[in-house]
Amino acid sequence: MAHEIESNDGLVLADRKAWHGLGTVVQGAPNPYAALRLAGMEWEVMESDSLTGVFNAGQHDERRVVTGDSKMLVRSDDHTLLGVVGKDYVPVQNSTLADLAYALRDAGSDRGVEVESAGTIRGGKRVWMLLRAPSVDMTGRGDEAVPYLFLANGHDGTLALRVQPTGVRVVCSNTFHAAIRTTRSWSHRHTMNIGGKVELLASDIKRWFAAINDGQELARTLAAKQVNRESVRDLWADVLLRLDGPVPTEVKNKWDENRREKATAFLAHAAQVFDSEAQVYGANLWVAANAATNAIQHLRAGWSVRSKDAQARAYAAWDGTTASATQEAFDAALAAL
Repeated sequence: MAHEIESNDGLVLADRKAWHGLGTVVQGAPNPYAALRLAGMEWEVMESDSLTGVFNAGQHDERRVVTGDSKMLVRSDDHTLLGVVGKDYVPVQNSTLADLAYALRDAGSDRGVEVESAGTIRGGKRVWMLLRAPSVDMTGRGDEAVPYLFLANGHDGTLALRVQPTGVRVVCSNTFHAAIRTTRSWSHRHTMNIGGKVELLASDIKRWFAAINDGQELARTLAAKQVNRESVRDLWADVLLRLDGPVPTEVKNKWDENRREKATAFLAHAAQVFDSEAQVYGANLWVAANAATNAIQHLRAGWSVRSKDAQARAYAAWDGTTASATQEAFDAALAAL
């Protein structure tokens, strides 16, 4: 299953359902502790003292080997094995995410944050709580964006507690990993007393709000630059050059034909988005850049994502390559200032 939500996983969502139709939808943002309950995340991570291996079971030379260098992590509710970790590994309980979310609601800013979603995947091996800040008018012209802060944790020893600004509404495995792959994040190792380090997370959220302000400043700088049709097409041509290299001027083989067709489709998609958005927000560099990123995320990425489910394709398109390509589009826009 693309969403990796198993029978013993849970999910709660504020206001609107997810593409896969799973989870509990509530009106308004739930309290962090209510979110924990509604998402079925009130279980704890239990630790063993050691790890035992049985070899040649049932035979005359059956042997048991015990080591204190490793231990098992198990769910307290259904005793599902979550992972095998080193003896110094300190689990971060699900309740800690709620504690942090509650403590960080008003940290460092008067904006405030609310719970957008919370849940688990892979039978509880991955857990998260997604916080949202009030929407931001990026350009001063009603171009709204919703900033999210992603609190993610792993119970199998492969993921530290992660604090991650993201533009992705996390509702499943695809969006979990899309959020994890965004560029700016802060991690806290499981060898620390995370429960007593709320002040570290408070500094993280201050940096998050600073990043929101930086993004708003960038958007308004791009929006102040008026563009004409020629300069817009030059921008999109630069984006295509950065992503795929020169578009063949002559069709010599099937590869050349395919490249030209995709480049033409990219430009047509971007032009359609630009013409629509420019009527609302003006013909400027911000709108032109967003038209290119729209083509990257909804057209170009789809060419490499194989799925018959249109919504699954849309989420699966948010991978590392797509994120990098989106950044290239904004880099090209900055170069055009």
